[in-house]
Amino acid sequence: YSPAMSQLFRDQCRDAWNESQNWGVMKLWMRVLPDLVKTSFIERLAALNERKSMSDKMTMLIQPRTIFLKVFAAVFLIILCATVAVTFLLPETYASVSRIKAESDNPSNDPYFLQMTFEIFQSQTVLEPVVDKLHLNTVWGKKYNGGGPLKTEDTLEMLKKRISLTPERNTKLINITVFSEDKNEAAQIANAIAQSYQDYRVKLHATLTAKGMDVLQTEFKQKEEQIMALQTSLDQLRRELKISDQDPKALTPSSAMSPQEQPYWDKKRDLVKLIEFHKLLQAKITGEEIDMQIPMTSMAEIVDTAKPGQAPVRPNKPLNIAFGAGLGILLALIIGGISALASSLIRKRACKIPSAA
Repeated sequence: YSPAMSQLFRDQCRDAWNESQNWGVMKLWMRVLPDLVKTSFIERLAALNERKSMSDKMTMLIQPRTIFLKVFAAVFLIILCATVAVTFLLPETYASVSRIKAESDNPSNDPYFLQMTFEIFQSQTVLEPVVDKLHLNTVWGKKYNGGGPLKTEDTLEMLKKRISLTPERNTKLINITVFSEDKNEAAQIANAIAQSYQDYRVKLHATLTAKGMDVLQTEFKQKEEQIMALQTSLDQLRRELKISDQDPKALTPSSAMSPQEQPYWDKKRDLVKLIEFHKLLQAKITGEEIDMQIPMTSMAEIVDTAKPGQAPVRPNKPLNIAFGAGLGILLALIIGGISALASSLIRKRACKIPSAA
């Protein structure tokens, strides 16, 4: 509109000059100047508001990204620092491993032997001697019970939580892993558990062998009594029938014997069989007595003894820090994205309200 405005002003100046010359032009300027000042101010203010509006639009585009980066950095650093602090504040735990070879009492393949062995390892029968040998009620009472001794059942529960049993694949070996804040204590407990299980298996084998011996001894006496009774009956029958004990008819088939002699030789054969069985029982009893004198440590053979660990296994500092960093990135992305989206929505709503008004 600049050319039209200039033309209008020239026409008004010419008309004012024609009307009153200088005085008419002065009157025109007195009317135009206030309007010029007013209009100039309004236009300049409008132009300034327009530039500010453009700046706000650019800020709206940049602000969500800035908020996202700030929130992302804050969340990530908080989680990472918390993870590092917790990792270095956690008490260090050492592990010691003792390895034992466990043989089944059953010659055939027992599918439940391994599971049963694990239960025995964690039973009171095996662990209570460990508690008594290492005085864990007193030692752990000073650490965890304010100085007072622990009850055996409480110590056993604590001990079970520190034990990990794992089988070696395709072997009869079992790894006994014990965790403790004291590396020497971990090794002592692992070795004590292995020794206690070995003692249990040896005692169990000795008990079963003793029970078997009782059965054999009872049967041996019964057979001995039967031999004596049968020998007495044979002697009486031999005297009655006047049969020589060295008679060759002892090897003669039954059909060649007289009917009177048949009962004698039948009993004679029974006596010979009974004596042979009695001798076998005596040999078996002698063998069992020899076995009982030899400790059957092969039933549970300690292959490797535990040694104190050189470095703690818990906490795994590199793994924990890496996990904290990964978790921090994930949560920072989520929280930062939500914050940027919320900020963008709030700004858009704030911009729509004045325009609607």
